[in-house]
Amino acid sequence: MANESDGWQDGGASSPRQPDPLRTGDRTALGALVLRLLLFGEYYLLYVISLVLLVLAAAILVVAVVSVVQSPAPWPEQFIGVIEELLLILIVLEIFVTVVHHLRGGHLQLEPFIVVGVIAIVRHILSIVIRLAVPGAAPVTHDQLVELAVSAGVAFVLVAALALARWSRPRASID
Repeated sequence: MANESDGWQDGGASSPRQPDPLRTGDRTALGALVLRLLLFGEYYLLYVISLVLLVLAAAILVVAVVSVVQSPAPWPEQFIGVIEELLLILIVLEIFVTVVHHLRGGHLQLEPFIVVGVIAIVRHILSIVIRLAVPGAAPVTHDQLVELAVSAGVAFVLVAALALARWSRPRASID
């Protein structure tokens, strides 16, 4: 019987001793197989995620349209709600486009995530302004104004980051 530490396994009385792929230099074949399985799993999950994102965006649009049609609220209030829902759809679609770009072999990029952040913060600012502008609402507090100012600062930083990311992108040379 072979010593377990020598990288060989006993194949039984009728078979020759064969190297254990986990203990010898044959790890590359096993590693390649595991890597292929992981990559297949990644792409399968990315396809499922992209399909779910597309269905989610469509569902948000349908719910927004149905809520506008069935809502007895005045048009200005409905309009703001529709804009918020459309911004949410833009966020979902931007993530969808990023996933599809990765599936097509592209590298993960920073810009789409910054764009999602900008859209999300604009949506948040819009909801703050709506809460502050609703007739009959509680008076504006210092905390609400601070929240609005911080959100505006975050929007500024995200837009500056987007400009920096686009500015630092390599440009094609003109010949």
